[in-house]
Amino acid sequence: MIYEFSFSNFRSYRSEATIDFSAKPITEFQNSLIHAGDGTSLLPVCAVYGPNGGGKSSALMAVKALRDIIIEPLIQMAFMKSKNEKLLDSPIEELQESLKAGIREEYYYKWDDDSHGKPTKFSILFGINNKKYRYELAVIKDSVTEENLFMEMLGKDEVLSVFERDERGIYLSEELEGIDIEKMNEGLPLLSYISLFKDLEVIDDAVRFFLNLQIINFDKPSQDRRILVATIENDKRRILNVLQSMGIDICDIRIEYDNDGKVTEIYTRHTIADERGKELKFHEESSGTRKVFSIMPVILRGIDKGNLFIIDELDAKLHPALLKRIIELFTDPETNPAGAQMLFTSHDLTTMSNEVFRRDEIWFSAINGYNESVLYSLVDFKKENGDKPRKDENYNKQYLEGRYGADPYMKILKNWEVVSCH
Repeated sequence: MIYEFSFSNFRSYRSEATIDFSAKPITEFQNSLIHAGDGTSLLPVCAVYGPNGGGKSSALMAVKALRDIIIEPLIQMAFMKSKNEKLLDSPIEELQESLKAGIREEYYYKWDDDSHGKPTKFSILFGINNKKYRYELAVIKDSVTEENLFMEMLGKDEVLSVFERDERGIYLSEELEGIDIEKMNEGLPLLSYISLFKDLEVIDDAVRFFLNLQIINFDKPSQDRRILVATIENDKRRILNVLQSMGIDICDIRIEYDNDGKVTEIYTRHTIADERGKELKFHEESSGTRKVFSIMPVILRGIDKGNLFIIDELDAKLHPALLKRIIELFTDPETNPAGAQMLFTSHDLTTMSNEVFRRDEIWFSAINGYNESVLYSLVDFKKENGDKPRKDENYNKQYLEGRYGADPYMKILKNWEVVSCH
């Protein structure tokens, strides 16, 4: 589970921005909250709204960037080992020569010269296996300039330093002593490096959190088919039951393969007056139906594991009723007993409602007067008269009127609004 995520000097964000999953002391939908072992109540969902160009997608891309920096070296190493077993006996420096730098692009804020020479910073607080971890990473181009991992047992006040890294050197906790760091590539995160060569629970926990991040991108048309085929055969009946509960009358799915095991066609069967039903090829279904049918296997499996989902434009091609039902899979404790969470962006205003969200689950992103994105929650927002939005207000109407700063038609943050995070 995630508590909070912060980042700075990333794309359109110059100053630090934070997405906080800690529930505020408000009264709405208390039964939907996830209760951590340290007594903290966490939000199951955070929805980010705002105009195009305001920084919504960049906030999600920051999570993905951090995940990729950690995981890509591990994927590369696994691939190399599968191709060449001799790598297992190679010295560390030879293995590192085969690895690409952990940083693939320059993320810095582009609108001033000072940001170019400053690091992009990430900080994430998450819980796994009755422990709470804070992982911090700062990078400039191909170099890691700072990196820290702290751990505390849930329910205890003591915070332990697993490792710390800055320009002065590297500190390792006692259980990490003996790891050869003298020849470590400066572009490789220490977390990734240690996990490659040392089997330790505290490191495995942190890496597992990033591995289990479910980042779903439907920009690529092939995504629907790939996700569907990979998962449908193992959990077909459960998926069909959920879809039917959403009003989608698909009663079966059939996948055809050629002699080499390659998928040749996917068919969906619909319930009609004829008891035999009627089959359609998957590509003949509406784009909304394809998306829901494709995303459900991933979501249901991730919910079972209590994973964190990152989804940009979840509402695209979806009827509002279907979008609301997907959100409810996370906010309903009966369908989300493991405490899965979802961070997503949306333009759909029908779900921006006190019937769907708590005020701390609604977030906005927009450009301020200094041409940088800011990120803030509805619950922390102050109107021009100093009042905060009430739980009985019409959120989507007031948003359309530009009363929450992130004008849906203009990416510039209204000057007269006051945001508590700045």
